[in-house]
Amino acid sequence: MRNLPLLLVLLLGTGCASTLSTLQTAKPLEQGQFQVSLGAGYFVPVGQIATAAEIGIDQGKKINDAVQNDEPVELSEEDQRELFSAGIALAVAPPGAVNELMIRAGVVDNLDVGLRYSGISLRLDGKFRFLHRATHEGSSGAEVGSFDMALGVGVARHSFKSPVLDLLKIVDIDDFSRYDVEVPLYISSEAREIFKLYAAPKYVFSRTSLDQRLVDFSQQGKDVSGFDVSLPSRVNSHFVGSTFGAALGYKYVHLYAELTGGYTFCKTQVFGQEADIGGPTFYPVIGIAFRNGAPSEESRRARD
Repeated sequence: MRNLPLLLVLLLGTGCASTLSTLQTAKPLEQGQFQVSLGAGYFVPVGQIATAAEIGIDQGKKINDAVQNDEPVELSEEDQRELFSAGIALAVAPPGAVNELMIRAGVVDNLDVGLRYSGISLRLDGKFRFLHRATHEGSSGAEVGSFDMALGVGVARHSFKSPVLDLLKIVDIDDFSRYDVEVPLYISSEAREIFKLYAAPKYVFSRTSLDQRLVDFSQQGKDVSGFDVSLPSRVNSHFVGSTFGAALGYKYVHLYAELTGGYTFCKTQVFGQEADIGGPTFYPVIGIAFRNGAPSEESRRARD
């Protein structure tokens, strides 16, 4: 039980990765139009990974030196605090691959909504276009290009279990959970429904809740280790960044490639001291989107 803090770090750092993808432009779907998109990305919390790697290397050297000198392996309070901070950081923003499925539908003019599923999360969002400037072709008057801006809002819930906890059967844990509120500003330009460029500056607020039984379990650590190794029941984080992407295709099928980058601000209390567990965060993703044709004006009038 002397290594209880190490166990808690291991249990924390076993979540599933998040998604910061956009895979859409500022131009909403028309009323009665649907789109299905598939995406594959990789969540890279650079700050958390670098911190965990640095701590792991340092602790590995200390353990190796102790073994070489035939000495007992002991962790100081500062060592345990660093390990604990790294564990919480990886629990709040675990790196890894993410696959996602999103379905969008046009509701009314300038407004569409979407539902995204990524295995551990479900996200509902809406997007309202407030600016549209079209480029028309000669005498035909057909729209061949556009510049659009839209404001969106999304709410997501993440839920994931710890495979380490399930394997060790140490304590009965339901799951960890996280709620996100996202506010993006979509900006895009497209030409002849073939090539699209877009950006989406965004702010994401996240609240991660650790299972209460695990929190209670961690509070027992002081009795067996002599240190305060209790877990915070909730950790808040703030992501500020932007997505940059491009799409290529024609009318009903488009391939997407994008990169989201920014900074995650996150602080929490570890051993009674404030720990900064945020850092630079990146999310590259590729995807493909399929949509049906927009209903004609005559059919819309007939339906109305």
